[in-house]
Amino acid sequence: MSAVALLLLLAAGPSGWALPGVRLHVQVSEDLEPDRLRSLARPEVVLWVTTRSNGLRRSTAETLQQAGSAFVQVHPPLGAPALAPFVGRVGPWVAERGLDVARVRRWSPGRLAVDVVGPFTDELAARLRILRPVAIRWARGGWPDGQEWHRARSFVGVELSGPGPGPFDCTAVPPRTAVRVRLPIRAVTGDGACGLPLRVEVPVPVDLGDVQRVLVLQPSADLLAAVEDDAGRASEVGRLLDALAGATPHRASVEAPPDGGAR
Repeated sequence: MSAVALLLLLAAGPSGWALPGVRLHVQVSEDLEPDRLRSLARPEVVLWVTTRSNGLRRSTAETLQQAGSAFVQVHPPLGAPALAPFVGRVGPWVAERGLDVARVRRWSPGRLAVDVVGPFTDELAARLRILRPVAIRWARGGWPDGQEWHRARSFVGVELSGPGPGPFDCTAVPPRTAVRVRLPIRAVTGDGACGLPLRVEVPVPVDLGDVQRVLVLQPSADLLAAVEDDAGRASEVGRLLDALAGATPHRASVEAPPDGGAR
């Protein structure tokens, strides 16, 4: 479907959406009610599961396999129980700061997601090359400089959060950079962020009209919503998923790709 055709179909309003496929990232707690978690574990969803320990309930681990992909937060030190759920589409999610990267590389079953904070230095890039993550959530605390962009663009699945209020220095961004920029839904404009792909934070309760506006402006954007252990929020996000599914003619085509859709 061409971009022009997509815009015309979306402009008909929430009751007349026709989307080529929209991916939704959902952050949930391991304590979310099982039925609510099952309602969110869909092929078009990437689940980010926050935890207090390194052991998931068996039912939770099984439910995660129903999502397009999932990442489960783990906390050092790690042992066999922590590794149990990491099969198929489910991978571990760790914080880079203070991590023994060589040790993690030895036990990591693949499909690793990593949180990084601060400037993208040469040292950080070297540590990430050891870890070989498929998803990197980069809390930069402002817009990166040119050297940081060059380092970051050599990795797959990078998402930049906290880029600042703008305007952004687009001259610092090298051509063909695929880093996603995370923006609040109210900050999304037709100009986006230097033409980079977006990950849009959707507040809960969800305003379907706001989501429609964003997808009209940025058809390639994907979405992010925080649920944690709140059943009401889970219901709201489920409603959004139903609306998106109803607007997607061929739902099977929007399953999250093997890299979790983080790129």
